[in-house]
Amino acid sequence: MKSADVAAIRQEEKLAIAAGTAEYELMCRAGIQAARYINGKFPDALRVVILAGGGNNGGDALVAASHLRCPEVIVYSTKEKESFTGCAALAVRDLPEKIPFIVRKKLDKFDFASGDVIVDGLLGIGFSGSHLREETANFIRTVNGSGLPVIALDLPSGVNGDTGIAAENGALQCFATLTFGRPKKGLFCNDAVNLRGMLRVIDIGLPDDPNADGEEIFTNLDALTHLPCWEAACHKNSRGRVMVWGSSVEYPGAAALTSLAALKSGCGIVRCVSEADLSGRLCNAAIFKKLAPGEIPENFLNNSDTLVCGCGWGNSVSSAMLEAALNFSGSLVLDADALNFISRNPSLWGGHRQAVITPHPKEAERLMQAFDIPVGSDRRENALHLAEKMGVVVLLKGKDTIAASPEGKYVIISSGNANLATAGSGDVLAGVIGALLARKVPVFEAASLGAYIHGLAGEIAGKIIIADELPDLVSVVLAKLSANEVI
Repeated sequence: MKSADVAAIRQEEKLAIAAGTAEYELMCRAGIQAARYINGKFPDALRVVILAGGGNNGGDALVAASHLRCPEVIVYSTKEKESFTGCAALAVRDLPEKIPFIVRKKLDKFDFASGDVIVDGLLGIGFSGSHLREETANFIRTVNGSGLPVIALDLPSGVNGDTGIAAENGALQCFATLTFGRPKKGLFCNDAVNLRGMLRVIDIGLPDDPNADGEEIFTNLDALTHLPCWEAACHKNSRGRVMVWGSSVEYPGAAALTSLAALKSGCGIVRCVSEADLSGRLCNAAIFKKLAPGEIPENFLNNSDTLVCGCGWGNSVSSAMLEAALNFSGSLVLDADALNFISRNPSLWGGHRQAVITPHPKEAERLMQAFDIPVGSDRRENALHLAEKMGVVVLLKGKDTIAASPEGKYVIISSGNANLATAGSGDVLAGVIGALLARKVPVFEAASLGAYIHGLAGEIAGKIIIADELPDLVSVVLAKLSANEVI
């Protein structure tokens, strides 16, 4: 879906109201879905602290407060109840009497001493200046010093929704941001990138604007749209057959990670081939064949739907191996050393109509130089130019990973965090994408969805992890997505 600036969001809200949806209904949808997220993400929370400003963002927070399941909810507001107007006044009216509503001009750390979660409903898209009022700045400083997870409603308070620039005197550091209707443009640039935390889009029923001109963002809502479904009468072959061709004596673990990730992503059969002996590294469900030096595994190639190759190939890669990969009749994922070999030998590149390449920034730079593409500072443009030149889908990894197609289509992946910056993480990603391709997800969508699932796996880890742990987390993510559960 496209991101939007604040003016476009306000216009879409007006269109929804003109079409017959009451403004308070939009607020209730936002607040109820926010509460659903908090209830699902923090099922053991005993006390949730609500920060409510006097505008509609505060109203969203009060509706959420009314639908939380935890034993204790308390509201701190910068405004008296009587100061709330419009829909926010209705949210005040409907707030259960059992929930304390406390007006404060200043907070201190003791206000959060027994809290588990903080909900930010101070400003939302209502902030557009460079400086916060002192009472709001105090709230933000105190919250940032509390050490508690903060869930921002629509935007982290203190962040400009169009530019992503934080106020000079502070902005909230968030565990997650629940943005309503569409992702706000500012969430993907400047300070907001490091302040927003996990990003989830909540559908409140705003009309689609065919003329929206924002960036294309792959969100939780897109994941639900493209996730493949199980057929009632499926069997292992119908769930897809992935062949992993990778690893070497130097990097024996890479293909094992890719194979496990493909299986954990729902693939029915994984066959792994390598010149290295992986028999002690692969899971029991994977079929393994050790190759002689220079051997091309024709039989496995002829019995696979998707080929994932390059992970851990090291210096063992040859022209014959690349030629066999490019002649493969199914879908193809090229990663790591396959890409490095192409960079050194661009004349061998013959393209592939169903291929995804998954370079990190340095690998992409080497490919661009090999194919005489100017390397710029705009990641999106780099990915699009590389996709057009090579004629394949490019998944440019990094902060806000980008998928780009040869036809000029692109999307920014809205999941992921620093947990994924670990050796072997890319091998897992290649396996996830391979499994989706084998399950007949179209190439561009498989790359985008695979990257999004991989990003969610990093987000739910909750701690520093190693790549060996990622396949199990991918399985958890897929189960939750399939059940439409909170992630």
